Amino acid sequence: MASSHAHRGQLVVLSGPSGVGKSTIALRLRSEMGIAYAVSATTRSERPNDDKGKVYEYIDQASFYRRLDADQFLEYAQVHGHYYGTPVHPTLDDLGDGNDVLLDIDVQGALQVRYQYPDALLIFILPPDEPTLLKRLEGRARDTADDMTRRFRAAKREIHMAKGSRAFDHMVINDDLDRAVSEIRRIIANKKAGAL
Repeated sequence: MASSHAHRGQLVVLSGPSGVGKSTIALRLRSEMGIAYAVSATTRSERPNDDKGKVYEYIDQASFYRRLDADQFLEYAQVHGHYYGTPVHPTLDDLGDGNDVLLDIDVQGALQVRYQYPDALLIFILPPDEPTLLKRLEGRARDTADDMTRRFRAAKREIHMAKGSRAFDHMVINDDLDRAVSEIRRIIANKKAGAL
């Protein structure tokens, strides 16, 4: 958002591959900081554990395309065969009212946000290492072996893309949830204070 608007909120983007813990971190930030959360629209089906973390608006593909054609998404991406997008108006309305807004999105979407909103704070969540990421993906117990292999390969590509893009302001390793959340809270506070 334009820095000339002193009372506008801060747009904070959390990104990272599947299994890295970004949705868990986002949930903690929402509860501990009272930060507004941008609900993503998606064409994927609802999962039994969706209400425990990330919240979605479930829509069909035709509706997604209509909204995309009408420029109703701040960012969008196709991930693992499904479309995801952040609705423009609730997000920009919250920011205009001076509220900080948190996006929990993939690398493609984060790069779109960086291009359109250069003052956004982009934070990429990294796993401690590849074996830990694979173990976390296996621990989710909701993907087939083929899906898990695809997600692991995609995760490695996303990490490589994020490190090579230089679009992210910070990279935070999620080796300990409490420490990662504290570090991200400090990063957000410093950004708001103009220290970054």
